[in-house]
Amino acid sequence: MNKKLRHALFLCAALFTLLLGAAPQANSAQFAALQNAAADTPARNFIWRVSRGRTSMYLAGSIHTLNPDSYPLPDVMESAFRDSYALVEEINLTVEDPVSVQRQALQLGAYPPGESLRIELPPATYRQVATLAQNLGLDMQQLDRLRPWLGSITVLEMQLQQAAFNPSYGLDHHFANEAQMSGKPVIGLETAHQQLDMLTRLPTRVQQAMLLQSLQQAQHFQLEVHALIRAWQNGDVAGMQRIMQHDFANYPLAYRRLIVDRNRAWFPRLERLARSGRVYFVVVGAMHLIGPDGLLARFRRAGYRVEQL
Repeated sequence: MNKKLRHALFLCAALFTLLLGAAPQANSAQFAALQNAAADTPARNFIWRVSRGRTSMYLAGSIHTLNPDSYPLPDVMESAFRDSYALVEEINLTVEDPVSVQRQALQLGAYPPGESLRIELPPATYRQVATLAQNLGLDMQQLDRLRPWLGSITVLEMQLQQAAFNPSYGLDHHFANEAQMSGKPVIGLETAHQQLDMLTRLPTRVQQAMLLQSLQQAQHFQLEVHALIRAWQNGDVAGMQRIMQHDFANYPLAYRRLIVDRNRAWFPRLERLARSGRVYFVVVGAMHLIGPDGLLARFRRAGYRVEQL
């Protein structure tokens, strides 16, 4: 599914940016503490089985962008997928047209003639952005034409490429590929347009902070990404929650829009699937599963048994 690469860079990078780039600025020691927090956790897997009576469902937390070193996946994940009737993901990667998604992103994220980042940002903030972009080797003329949320994706895309991470290795793409090869149905909980629209609706101040801090934190990018992946590989819920709390500490509105509201919208549909008599394999961003607002907590409150595998 290499033809989906550009699509993934827009969609997965967008969400990845908001989880990692919109955090309050921290120093290297703070990022190292996040990384070390997961280091000694007993190895488990970031996958759960929820069940009640004869109904059951698997929920796997995804890191949207990985590298070949993340594979092969744990046997328990592949086995759960094989035992499932269908795959459920945030969006159906097997049907979204990447050219259309790119066009939509540019339509929503590029300024019309007469507007620019230079005009929108406060002068002091713009000078910071321009200096940081220059230090990273970014083309400021190109960045100037992009609204802050899409500018953040541009910054992240460069960082991902430099760190040898590729969305085509993300858990979402891996299982979408397997579903296509095995003929399993694939269900999307939302569409690419909905995800892009969600980003455009973030308040201006949040978008601006997202852009500025994604540039500020470029030097810490690999530390933070590896902390996230380490927690995921170890099935370390507590470590993942610490990362989420760190990332969203100063952005409660972004947390509500990106995590809470979407979980609330997804849960009724997931529960209907769980009650259908068929077993579904669900892959959503890891941070959608954990915490009091997560999908696992919602299943527990609905009377389901939740078991980490």
